[in-house]
Amino acid sequence: MNNYSFKKYQPLSLRVWHWLNALAILGLLGTAFLRKTFLSWRTNSALIESKLQEAGTTITPELAKDIAVSIRTPMWDWHYVLGFTLGGLMLVRVLVGIFAVKKCPATHAAESAWNLRKVPAGQKTNAIHYTLVKSGYALFYLVTVFMVVSGLTLYFKTELGISKEALNPVKEVHELMMWFFVAFVVGHILGLVIAENRHDQGLVSDMIHGGSKD
Repeated sequence: MNNYSFKKYQPLSLRVWHWLNALAILGLLGTAFLRKTFLSWRTNSALIESKLQEAGTTITPELAKDIAVSIRTPMWDWHYVLGFTLGGLMLVRVLVGIFAVKKCPATHAAESAWNLRKVPAGQKTNAIHYTLVKSGYALFYLVTVFMVVSGLTLYFKTELGISKEALNPVKEVHELMMWFFVAFVVGHILGLVIAENRHDQGLVSDMIHGGSKD
């Protein structure tokens, strides 16, 4: 089996980490989606004001906002829980890389790119594709670390003595990077579907049972 094949044995620790990490990221995306849509305080506070006015009751915009935020809070608490979980999983991934996989995603992508010059012409296309995918994974880890660090900074801003205004640029980038994960998840799933229907059948099952050690 060549070094540019996705069909490789996946140790148990990496498999468990992979699925827990997937659940954490999907949960974080789900809570962010709800915050921006169905549980948006702006939308719901306006709805609360409107419905109470229809019922002949007045309410201040500030109170309507407080009610809308209170409705959203239990859901958003899960975003914090999942964010801390993702941070813990990143630390676990470092340990998995050191003791189980024994490879760093960034250096693995760099090595794959460096060795492309040694790949026979007939295998070059597949090797380039493999290298691009591994580079994408390295970028994924880099962005994830940023999201964890920026999220922790936003959460502990009071303890760190940083004003809300000073962190507005960090918050904006943090929210913008959500779309990177949306694109990554969609691309990851599409890539698996394509691979399963071409020359890399069994990648999904390998991430469940580990695959062959040969």
